[in-house]
Amino acid sequence: MNGGVILPWEKGASEIKKSRGSQVPFLSRRNALECLLGAIGVFTLCVIGQEFYKVSGTLAAPLWPSSGLALAILLLGGWRLFPAITLGTIAATQTYGDNLIFSFLGSLANTLESLIGWFLMVRVFGFSTSMTRIRDIIVLILAGAPWGTIVSALICTLGLVEIGAVKPDGIPLSSLLFWTGNVLGILVFTPVALRIAECWNQRSSLRLPSTAFLWFLILTGIVLLGFCNRFTAHSILYPLAYLSFPLLVWLAVSLRKDVTFAVALVTTMATGFTAFGMGPLIRYDAMATYAEMTVFIIIYSISCLILMAAVEEGRELSSRALDLKLTAVRNEAELRFIRANLNPHFLFNSLNSIKSLISEDPVKAQAAVISLSDILRTSLRLTRNERVPLREELLVINSYLELQKIRHEHRLDCSLDVDPSSLDYMIPPMIFHQLVENAVKHGVESFSESTPIRIRCVVEGNGLLLSVENAGQLDFGHESGLGIHSIKGELAALYGEKAVFSLRQSLNHSVIAEIRLPAEI
Repeated sequence: MNGGVILPWEKGASEIKKSRGSQVPFLSRRNALECLLGAIGVFTLCVIGQEFYKVSGTLAAPLWPSSGLALAILLLGGWRLFPAITLGTIAATQTYGDNLIFSFLGSLANTLESLIGWFLMVRVFGFSTSMTRIRDIIVLILAGAPWGTIVSALICTLGLVEIGAVKPDGIPLSSLLFWTGNVLGILVFTPVALRIAECWNQRSSLRLPSTAFLWFLILTGIVLLGFCNRFTAHSILYPLAYLSFPLLVWLAVSLRKDVTFAVALVTTMATGFTAFGMGPLIRYDAMATYAEMTVFIIIYSISCLILMAAVEEGRELSSRALDLKLTAVRNEAELRFIRANLNPHFLFNSLNSIKSLISEDPVKAQAAVISLSDILRTSLRLTRNERVPLREELLVINSYLELQKIRHEHRLDCSLDVDPSSLDYMIPPMIFHQLVENAVKHGVESFSESTPIRIRCVVEGNGLLLSVENAGQLDFGHESGLGIHSIKGELAALYGEKAVFSLRQSLNHSVIAEIRLPAEI
């Protein structure tokens, strides 16, 4: 019986698929096929991204989609898929008619960019592709996006310098433009690619709520309204660029991870319109336009991703809290059942002892009835609590032993070894009493001569050892009794695997029952 709950985000279906995929040999038909499919995807997004170069009039775009897909490919399949990035980039740059040297350096740059991002996110920071934690979004923003793209931007810029497309004094600006475009491509397109892969791995379609498609159409209309106009630089129409932002915020709360599609839609449309000289982000200077686009995409992508993750994590925590509450209720019900069986067990044993005394010694029987009344009154008070101080449990045990001495007289030889530091230790009520009761039953009632019972309470480290030793042989009767089952069940309900109950035969022909409780919780 364990109250532990495994969080869904700790090992989602997508990550199970990913871990299986990582076992695919690099030199295998499956890996070759997946690399080919990945290369087609990278090539397609490179062609789309090529159209965004017009925003700044340079060889860098404010939004480079293929960077986002390339990183997602490695996050899903591992390093073995890096050829997809290399091949897709070479195919795209050669389609553009780029210089062969730049084509080679560009493919190397994009491949290193994704490998560095993948290594930092997965191997260093333990990124989860389920994206249900704010932590994962922070890892994407601070580890996956900025560092590999720095290397990529420098290599691409040096390639342009090598072929004479950029002068040496233009290296800082060119590197900055490449870097921002790749970073924003990762922030926008990596999450949407991971979301598509998650749905594919779970063999589920993108079943958005019926109203979601309506909101997507409204969102598209708002973007068209804001960007289908020309010559708006420094005009009063500038707020139209951000008219879709409140709706995206609402969709991040209601659609959660599916908002990644909306973010990709809005940022791609806005970048496309701006590239063709339309919309309120156009400025008289190309670099100023590039800066406006960068701010626009940063605000949209980061805000929606963090809000999406916060809502997802909140739902997961709420689900976990509900599971823990249900577990606690279930454990409480089990404890009530155990204790409902515990008191009758003790009562029946005591009444049997008194029954034997009635014919033998009525006076002792009367005294025993009074002692039993006191014991029951105390035990009923104790069992209303989940835990009680050991000193109170020992009071019940002492009263019980006095009751048993009335019947067994000299045959009951009992000694208590109690560590004073253990008296305030909180234990489940009547659980130690059950050990003593079993010792009397199996160690005294089964013998005609005097038999010793040794009771010990010792603090060991931060835990507590409760031990009862009685003469006898360990047999099925010891292990199958109701009291033993009650002890095991209650310990499991309260402590899980942290508490240990043991019953063993010692070398001196006695049975030792022990309960080891963990540090107080």
